[in-house]
Amino acid sequence: MSDTLLQSTLRELRTLLSRPRLWLVFALVVALFVLTGPFGTYERLAFPTRLGYWLVLHAATWACALASISFFDAALSTRTASRMIRMLVGAAVAALPVGLAITVINFALLMRPLNLAMISGNILIALPISIAFSLLTWLSLSAVENSDAALEPGTGGAAAPTPPAPSAGNVAQALSASPAQADRPALLDRLPVAKRGSLIRLEVQDHYVLVVTTSGTELLLMRLGDAIAETGSDAGRQIHRSHWVSDAGVRSVIREGGKNPRLTVETADGQLLPVSRSHMQGVRTRWGDRMRS
Repeated sequence: MSDTLLQSTLRELRTLLSRPRLWLVFALVVALFVLTGPFGTYERLAFPTRLGYWLVLHAATWACALASISFFDAALSTRTASRMIRMLVGAAVAALPVGLAITVINFALLMRPLNLAMISGNILIALPISIAFSLLTWLSLSAVENSDAALEPGTGGAAAPTPPAPSAGNVAQALSASPAQADRPALLDRLPVAKRGSLIRLEVQDHYVLVVTTSGTELLLMRLGDAIAETGSDAGRQIHRSHWVSDAGVRSVIREGGKNPRLTVETADGQLLPVSRSHMQGVRTRWGDRMRS
């Protein structure tokens, strides 16, 4: 596994684990299994033992499923745009380690046989459960995203024309303006409500785009070109294959002379970003009033 894919998988896994709704579902599922005691555990195990058994079993199997789902969500991001399909593939593959984990735990705690036939049987049992779990996770994440979008008031009205690049003296005013007061970039609809401030910059990170606004940062699983297309009237330009900066997000442009002159953009969030040679003339033209040596 490449470092880039590993980083993307870990990032996707952190995203899943950061969802409180997922932990609520986990708690409800464990409680349901403990109270009903399926597969003979109600008759065979006392309540404390039954609680420990199902807690360990679900923790292990959910860990396998989430790891597999996160891996295939990242690995297939460039092949299919459907997150549900990527998660279903991960869930189907997860049935293999989930079935093995169930067999090992049953052998250790319930003294059940540990053999190939038992592993195969548990894999067949795990497959539909893993797929159902994947769909439940997908619906849970979709519900969070939809609720965030519903909380954001719509602006309505016709789109405003693209404004000219602001001068250095207007940067603070442009950054403090609420995006709901003008033509809000469609990209902001992808962000949590609390992070939908004015755009400052976009940055490529593996398969993701880091969106930096005046209200925070968020990683989105998309291409930089698609993200730039959704910046709408929040004028700016790409300065490097990995960076886009809004007009309001440029604090200054630093010029370094010498045999190989270079330009560096200082952004409103305090970052120093390189300008590639192919974008230098465009940067000089657009932000020449903020140039300094």
